[in-house]
Amino acid sequence: MILISDNIHIVNKIIAKAIENLDPEPILDLTLKIKKSGAKIIDINPGPMRKDREKEMAFLINTVQEATGLQLCLDSPDPEVLEAGLAFCKKKPIINGFSLEPHKLDKILPLAVQYETEVVGFLLSPDSKVPHDLDERLSLASALAEEAKAAGLAPDQLIIDPVLVPISWDDGARQARDVLACIRLLPELLGFPVKTIVGLSNLTSGVASNDSILLLEQVYLAMLAQAGLGMALLNVLRRRSMATGYLCDAIQNARVLSWAEIKI
Repeated sequence: MILISDNIHIVNKIIAKAIENLDPEPILDLTLKIKKSGAKIIDINPGPMRKDREKEMAFLINTVQEATGLQLCLDSPDPEVLEAGLAFCKKKPIINGFSLEPHKLDKILPLAVQYETEVVGFLLSPDSKVPHDLDERLSLASALAEEAKAAGLAPDQLIIDPVLVPISWDDGARQARDVLACIRLLPELLGFPVKTIVGLSNLTSGVASNDSILLLEQVYLAMLAQAGLGMALLNVLRRRSMATGYLCDAIQNARVLSWAEIKI
């Protein structure tokens, strides 16, 4: 299971101000902490950018690349922002992402085909709604895979996100179970080894961080690993969550444990 940092995003007021002022220091500082955490990929979410989007995107990507050689994940619903970012990446990034929403099929999926990158596909309805149950998730997965194939995307370029919702929703616990089941069933359903990703932070979205919330995140991350999850997008500065991910991956892949890598 590959652990991806979701720490560089526009919701972080320090990062937002740094982008606005083209100030590299806060971004460099955070990037070095992310690298030290053991993350393998860094997700960059600049949010909706202004008329100087290309300049801002170049600044953000170049600043992060200056501090680390890690692969990037470009996270935006705006195809122009994504295309601007693709031009500045030294390594092929992951595009995050598209869904069955028509404008994303028309504008974002072709970018992945053109640039031959991996791309995240969200299991959302064409009108951007979260699926109600497992059957709907699986139906959306079939439709998403068909659209990707028709566009010319290779199966190993597609990364499916079954869409985790906050546990605080009325059906949050059931949705969390459905996500686990969906991950297990996707390879049989689609007929090829399916790459998967989950935004772990969604599980506790809207709830103030405390010991119980952090424990829930760690327990569910272990359950995701057991279900066969390929990538987890999370706050990598939460050391116990990172240690949980590392230990799950080491045990599942029969790797020799490095106690130095377990930082709690």
